[in-house]
Amino acid sequence: YLIFLLVFTLGFGPGIYTYRNLPFVDFLPYKKGADIPELMKIPPGAPQDEYEIIYQLKNKQSGARQQMTDQQYLKQEVWKDTNWEVVGEPVSKLLKKGFEPKIKDLKITDAAGEDFTLAVLEHSGYQLMIIAYDLEKADPGALIKLNALALKAIEEFRIPSAIFTASGVDKAYTLRRNLAINMPFFFVDAIPLKSMVRANPGILLLKNGVVLEKWHYRKLPSYEELVKTYFKK
Repeated sequence: YLIFLLVFTLGFGPGIYTYRNLPFVDFLPYKKGADIPELMKIPPGAPQDEYEIIYQLKNKQSGARQQMTDQQYLKQEVWKDTNWEVVGEPVSKLLKKGFEPKIKDLKITDAAGEDFTLAVLEHSGYQLMIIAYDLEKADPGALIKLNALALKAIEEFRIPSAIFTASGVDKAYTLRRNLAINMPFFFVDAIPLKSMVRANPGILLLKNGVVLEKWHYRKLPSYEELVKTYFKK
């Protein structure tokens, strides 16, 4: 029995823990210490994607067909030969991948679809990002606690807070009404939200766009802890 218990603990324990909490080690782009705006930038002169265009050609007289790259098409001046015509749509083939930022799919919008990505991420000072990618499955008790925490933070230290979700606008307004949520909502694709924090909901504490800390809703800090550790410094 002891051997079985040991094997079960070693085999399934870490998985159960990370499901109910956050991973022991965070390998994702939004890990603690990550400068999100910097990780989204493409440096000047960075290599771009290189593509090859494939044309399908047909000879009007013989009906013969062949395919040819855009370089061959131009070099052989096939376009001057009226016996050949391009049929169908050219196919684009990636030859060489260019520079790709570590964060490339993050876009933050409001309910009207206006882009707030830079406005949020380049905010100067602290901010609390409440991540709830699926509002219908988010823990309601945790959202109520986070709402109370956010209200104190804005009232005493003017620290902005918002809920970031992949759910639709209607679901956001329904939740706001049902739980008396006072925070604004922003809308983001589910993939980057799940990369930010593996919790629904979870919190990211940012300062000047840098992730200072993140929490699972089962390990929420108290407001007093946030004040003592961060806000009063």
